[in-house]
Amino acid sequence: MNKKPLLYALSITLCSTSLALADDVEVLDKIEVTTESKKKDVSVQLLPENAQSIIDTSEVLKKMAGANVNRNGPLTGIAQYRGLSGSRVNVQIDGANMQESCSNSMDAVMSHVPASMIDAVVLKRGIAPVSSGIETIGGSIFVIPKTVNGTSEKMEYSADFNLGYTSVNAGAKASALLSASSATHNYYLGVDSESGESYAFDGGENFNTEYERKFYLLGYNFNGEKHSFAFKYNYNDTGESGTPSLPMDIVYAQGGVASVDYGYEISDNWNFRSKFSHQNTDHVMSNYLFRNVVQKKDSITQVNSNAYSFVLDTTTQVGELSFGIEGDDTNHQADIVSPDNSMFHIDNFDTEKDRNSFFIELLSDLNDMLSFSTGLRYTKVDMYAIEVNSSVAMMDNPMGNMHRMRRDAFNTADRNIEDNNLDFSLNLTHKINDTLVFDYGIGYKTRSPSYQERYLWLPLEATAGMADGFNYLGNLDLETEKATQFELGLTYKSDHMFFSPHVFYHRINDYIQGTPTPMMNVLQHNNVDAELYGADIEFSYQITNTLSLNNTTSYVRGQRRDINDNLYRIAPLNTRFELVYSHSDWNFSTELSAYQAQEKVSLTNLEQSTPGYGLTNVAATYTFNDRAKIAFGVNNLFDKKYTNHLNGYNRNNKNTDVGFEANNPRAFRLPGEGINSYVTLYLHW
Repeated sequence: MNKKPLLYALSITLCSTSLALADDVEVLDKIEVTTESKKKDVSVQLLPENAQSIIDTSEVLKKMAGANVNRNGPLTGIAQYRGLSGSRVNVQIDGANMQESCSNSMDAVMSHVPASMIDAVVLKRGIAPVSSGIETIGGSIFVIPKTVNGTSEKMEYSADFNLGYTSVNAGAKASALLSASSATHNYYLGVDSESGESYAFDGGENFNTEYERKFYLLGYNFNGEKHSFAFKYNYNDTGESGTPSLPMDIVYAQGGVASVDYGYEISDNWNFRSKFSHQNTDHVMSNYLFRNVVQKKDSITQVNSNAYSFVLDTTTQVGELSFGIEGDDTNHQADIVSPDNSMFHIDNFDTEKDRNSFFIELLSDLNDMLSFSTGLRYTKVDMYAIEVNSSVAMMDNPMGNMHRMRRDAFNTADRNIEDNNLDFSLNLTHKINDTLVFDYGIGYKTRSPSYQERYLWLPLEATAGMADGFNYLGNLDLETEKATQFELGLTYKSDHMFFSPHVFYHRINDYIQGTPTPMMNVLQHNNVDAELYGADIEFSYQITNTLSLNNTTSYVRGQRRDINDNLYRIAPLNTRFELVYSHSDWNFSTELSAYQAQEKVSLTNLEQSTPGYGLTNVAATYTFNDRAKIAFGVNNLFDKKYTNHLNGYNRNNKNTDVGFEANNPRAFRLPGEGINSYVTLYLHW
């Protein structure tokens, strides 16, 4: 099984007689979305209204070719695309760049809005156009929360309700979206509440994976003949939640984003769009909430961020031209204290990162067979950190000496750093005939270091969710990452079949990677050379009017170019097959997902290899009428015990069923969830 998981998955899929829901629970409808500037998103996945078996929105990425999730806890899923993750992937929530308040990404971007409040997750497959955001070296993902747009001249009222339960963790969800809308005015209010206990697996309980969260959404849209206006506010209140692969757990993360959008149709050929947003989030994490420790510590963090965007679109004789000015300024603060010692204090971070960017992009049809989009983006990045201090520096011992030495070196260094980054993208589409299209892409993308990579002055695990068990040091001398990217793909589409394989190659100079230091268990961020290459496939086939087969397959290889080593935490070869059957008011399908063993691991990070595995999921949905339906199913039907390579390692000394070794933080990787039955009721009024 471990040696041939892909073969196993294919054979089981084709032979299975168990069928489950494909378009309602975890399975996602593929749609084509056209943005305001008529640029077509290459790959779009629609998150259904009753996808209640998904705890964290990032889990939906596993359905997308090339995408995956680095998971450190039930609400701590970090987006990965083609081997790049964290700040390398441009993730936007409702068009705004969400910032993580936690220096270890406990409140990962995609966890900010729960799945029940999401309409769609959009992945720009391939080389992201420069218009898709600032610093898109790892691609662009857009999370679109629910909203309301009326069509009637009269005000109409509606309400959507979801109730869900999952057995693997005794998880409960309830959400409601209330609206009053017309063709001109739209008002809406959303509420979501969810909680769960530690999840079970074949062998016990993965302790410290409980969670609780409440979410609130408020919005108003105005759609006039020439003008449009929107105000939105979302607030996320995450309570005590576990992150067992990190050194601390979530006590709370509270805060939200307020945004204002304004659009104006200047003329038939000119259109103006603007957006302003403000985020404020407070976060506390603790090393003793769910664990036994000798010295109790809390980390108190906060993020404040303001962002703006002005975009002007025009249609010319050569094509559609877009000009944009965008930017954000973000302040991160983090202090470490102890409830048992009021004198203990470490200034971890107080940093500022300002990004101001300009782009120009052209979308044009050369003829009936050839079209292209190309653009340039210039970004100026200014970063600064204030002086730091530590109560430990007052101690006359080796630890105190180390704190004093590093504090003084950091405070006397030039911490005001400026980067000037240039991005370029060119995507060419060649239509051979009505069924066959080739895609070619080339890009040059950059990314400035994160505040952790530059300003981590003490060896700590404040690493944006790296979760490799090492302490890290920052580096004020880091250079900007620079990636040259190539893409080749084809799409075959007929009445019954869709087939779209893509291959890619990314050559990254000055890739930021932890490298060994003289100190034991400490790495320092340095610039190295790296490359990533691979392929991903989307496939679907309509067997009959009621039966269809869908598949996504992804492979990426990441390695250093300066030494013989692999990059850390790269998803292995994986595939998903879905056999879908629909009849009358019922929908059924079976899904098989399989991951090959990952043995190409990072020696630098002492990364542990993982065996391959295959999982079977089944489900069904029944639609009573246009106002009510019920969905139910079972994930991991055969209660397979497995290890997801992108899960972190267990760091919780109370997690005895998983296993723990105090002197080896990489001894036991967190297991995947066991058998999980779920049911969801959806009501519309």
